[in-house]
Amino acid sequence: MIYIEELLSKLEKLEPLNTGVEPLVYCDSEIKCVIFDIYGTLLISSSGDIDLAEFSTKNLHEAFLASNIELIEKSERALKEILIDFASTIHICHNEARCHNIPFPEVDILSVWEIVLIVARRKNLISFNGDANIMQMTCIFEFLSNKVYPMPGMLETITDLRNRFIPIGIVSNAQFYTPVLMNYFINHELSLEEKIHFFDQELTVFSYKLGIGKPDNRLFKELIPVIEKKYKLKPSEVLYIGNDMLKDIYTSKEVGFKTALFAGDRRSLRMHSSNKKVNSIHPDFIITDLQQIFKIIQQP
Repeated sequence: MIYIEELLSKLEKLEPLNTGVEPLVYCDSEIKCVIFDIYGTLLISSSGDIDLAEFSTKNLHEAFLASNIELIEKSERALKEILIDFASTIHICHNEARCHNIPFPEVDILSVWEIVLIVARRKNLISFNGDANIMQMTCIFEFLSNKVYPMPGMLETITDLRNRFIPIGIVSNAQFYTPVLMNYFINHELSLEEKIHFFDQELTVFSYKLGIGKPDNRLFKELIPVIEKKYKLKPSEVLYIGNDMLKDIYTSKEVGFKTALFAGDRRSLRMHSSNKKVNSIHPDFIITDLQQIFKIIQQP
């Protein structure tokens, strides 16, 4: 965990890239709850999305060294073979899920790495030392492969929302390490707990936990009972904020949420202009800065 903390403390600051999109904001007094996407919305992602990280042998080797996993054959070839097995295992898991009527499958990346590294050990490519840590290795490899940084105004926005007693939650394509990142950026504490500080855990849905990813609207449907029973709200009183017109805007509209397209960073803005589904809908709002949320929600 010490290595992970050092790695995160040395993260290079990322700045959002201008999209040239004009905001569309106005007051909507009906909104009583706000749900966020993470990658590309609350966090700047160097790859644009968690699914588009660039994996390299250099990053894998560094993750091994930091986690007491020894590369027996110290060669580029061995590392490449492990990465090929990693991609192949994900592909197999996705195909199997699609055979079970899951059109947009998601894997548990820690389970994938456990399989891949056991196979690598059987191939005599690696060895585990007594205190080898696959969870730490997975975190380090991901943090090196997809560098992230808080979107400007992230902490101030979620803090202000909580201070106004507005329930906030998350629906995101994410993995077990996503809360690690969020909690570190929020309070500079390193923890493997699933709950993200300030967010209602009952309003938090991660794709890897369900085995399905956006744009499957079942992730959003998971929130409906909580919204209705715990908060006595209708879906139309919920604002969902995301950077992807298909995965975020179209899909959350399907369950009745109001939508805000986050167009604050060119790396992650996904318009899907050639998709017929997307062409038939429009976001209720467009924001280019997270603080613009307060021009939409009712002021206390």
